[in-house]
Amino acid sequence: MMNIRQFIYKYLWWTYRPIKSLYKEYKTKRYNLSEIERVREESKVSTKRIFYLGITEQPNLGDMGQHYCIKKWIKENYPDYAMIMVESKVITNPATTNVFFDMFKSVFNETNDRIVIQSGYCTQDLGGDHPLMHRLVCEQMKTAKILMMPQTIYFQHEENRRICSRNHNQAKNMLFLARDQYSYEQAKEMFPDIHVEAFPDIVTTLIGTLSFNNKRNGVCLCTRNDGEKLYSYEEIETLKTRLESNGISVFCKDTQGKSPFKEIRANLRSFIEREIESYSHFQVTITDRYHGTIFSLCAGTPVIIIKTTDHKVTTGADWFKGVYDDYVYVAEDLDDAYRLFNIVINKKLTNHLSPYFKVNYYDKLKNLFE
Repeated sequence: MMNIRQFIYKYLWWTYRPIKSLYKEYKTKRYNLSEIERVREESKVSTKRIFYLGITEQPNLGDMGQHYCIKKWIKENYPDYAMIMVESKVITNPATTNVFFDMFKSVFNETNDRIVIQSGYCTQDLGGDHPLMHRLVCEQMKTAKILMMPQTIYFQHEENRRICSRNHNQAKNMLFLARDQYSYEQAKEMFPDIHVEAFPDIVTTLIGTLSFNNKRNGVCLCTRNDGEKLYSYEEIETLKTRLESNGISVFCKDTQGKSPFKEIRANLRSFIEREIESYSHFQVTITDRYHGTIFSLCAGTPVIIIKTTDHKVTTGADWFKGVYDDYVYVAEDLDDAYRLFNIVINKKLTNHLSPYFKVNYYDKLKNLFE
């Protein structure tokens, strides 16, 4: 007996894709409208609100780590504010953009309310909807108090850079945080009309706040599998084999979460602390992941950074110079990573770091923003 799905595949296959696309659009619009109504209702709970926009919608634990730390920072610094979180697709979907901003402007109080925008590699023209969300918020909420959590800046095309520059300069009350020195220099040039500061990734606030006493052995090889990857899988495998041939145990991983993002979001603290704890079993981490670097430092594990196709990881490492010098190293190539490994394992380290970035940056951020 043929079911409806089989019938469509066999006789109406040529209609399946457009029907599926229309159904997906319908479901997305219905979800977005329900989210807009949720925001409207939650706005009634308090006269002082933090609207946290662009919360993470994918399972990468680095991004989820930022989400966890931003929520934590908001709760610690604005305890008397209601925190209302919104996904980027609710704001950027053409079917609901106008509905969202009509609602948002009607509930937003410029004296009491604040906007906080998700951190990340989002001031760019490489893809994703967060750059569009940024532009829409700056365009529609020109006089709102906006805190742009640390961003990496990178544009392939000069015209896109100019569009971003013109747009963001409209938001006169925005504090824009740049995540590395290159991004900071770009931001100062692009955004002369708004307040720009260089600020480390917010996940650095977890460094020095956790303690582990696990026995440490071998190497954690944490490498990416996306377009930012510089070294091929074969080259990484060669490094792994070289380490193992000298009796070193190697554990391979990535920061990409295996669970659905909604499950991670619902159990953030558990997932993030478990991820950090996983690095505390090793003598050294070798990684091309920026959050692999930070998670490792949170676990008190020294890190050897290998390069990616852009500046994000290596310039991000500059934050640690003069702070955690015995724990952070940047390798010129994979041979250098192997050389550095042999240096690091012979160092006498306590595996306990100070909470430098929490104390010197994020504990002072509220005063800077306000």
